[in-house]
Amino acid sequence: MIAAATSGLVMGGTLIIAVGAQNTFLIEQSLKRQWAGLFVLLFILSDAISISLGAMGFGLLMQQYPTLISITKWAGVAFLLWIAINKIKASMADDTIVLATAQKAQSFKKALFIALAVTWLNPHFYLDTLLLMGNLASQWQQDKWWFVAGAITSSVLWFVGVSTLTARFAKHMQRPLFWRWFNRANAAVLGLVSIQLASL
Repeated sequence: MIAAATSGLVMGGTLIIAVGAQNTFLIEQSLKRQWAGLFVLLFILSDAISISLGAMGFGLLMQQYPTLISITKWAGVAFLLWIAINKIKASMADDTIVLATAQKAQSFKKALFIALAVTWLNPHFYLDTLLLMGNLASQWQQDKWWFVAGAITSSVLWFVGVSTLTARFAKHMQRPLFWRWFNRANAAVLGLVSIQLASL
């Protein structure tokens, strides 16, 4: 029981760091102080749902529909590249526009759409949570739900920790130079993730 939960916690923490698109989005929303708490909850619930479905065997079912996986992959690649290009464009504006853009609140609908897309249009999300974590959970047999509980706990600790820590430093990051390079770093992460997805 304890061993299963610990294994879920460790494995969940190891894999969650790799979902770069989610992390960069949450960091940006936390820096802007725009609905960060809601997106933390969304990401945690998404992990909980996907890992639980994986533990119930839905990962094996999904593997029987490669066309669906392919459609999701290329939709995710296109979306992430679109965001990356916009981040590059934003980083090339003059200081006044860079800061104004960083401080401007985007609509909740747009932010929610992006949050859902970087999660549910990201094949890495399915591979890590639904397939890999689901398969690992099934190996624990009677204790698989303790493994799932540990994995979900790692999501809670990670997303709450990232958002809280970022928000603490937000007041020191209101300079155009910071946002210029943050946008470039964000674009680089998204571009790298899109390349990784395309190569799957």
